[in-house]
Amino acid sequence: MISHLKGILEHIDKAHLVVDVGNVGYHVYVSSGTLTRLPKVGEKVHLFTHQVVREDSVSLYGFLTKEERNLFTLLLTVSGIGPKASMSIISGFPIDKIVTAITQGDVDLISSVPGIGKKTAQKLVIELKEKVAKAYAIKPSDMTIGIEGDRATVQDAISALISLGYSPREARETIMKSDIDLSSGNVEDIIKQALKALV
Repeated sequence: MISHLKGILEHIDKAHLVVDVGNVGYHVYVSSGTLTRLPKVGEKVHLFTHQVVREDSVSLYGFLTKEERNLFTLLLTVSGIGPKASMSIISGFPIDKIVTAITQGDVDLISSVPGIGKKTAQKLVIELKEKVAKAYAIKPSDMTIGIEGDRATVQDAISALISLGYSPREARETIMKSDIDLSSGNVEDIIKQALKALV
């Protein structure tokens, strides 16, 4: 089982990339979010991977953070959800938004992903709600209680921290549990406060 890859980013395509590790090129499927955060071709890259072995093929799926890889792996445990559907979900929304949707039972948001119907979304919520809450050390109430100000602004601030390289859990806990003033409703101000708290 290949757990991670460290090498030179050799090629980028619409849904995959090639990483050169010791003169061996690894074909790795990635999410649209990962594609937007990659270094330039020719530079070093580190991907956390999940290997899918089938009778006729072996595929690698890569992620820039362990949190993304772990969520992908959890999604695969749901019957009816394969690698393609799991990657579509992860490509559709930021990780924190997916976690929120699962723990709060937001079937409408999950079923808005192409290829995911309402029944599959309901099954996903039922099977993963407790697992996701445990994996990310949160309770459904953590996403709604104790947050002052506009909720969309808070979500934007969390997503911004994640894009800067912080894990979804670290970003969420910093915004929600640190002494940060959320009443201004200004995303940039909240991010500045969060970055100071993270130093």
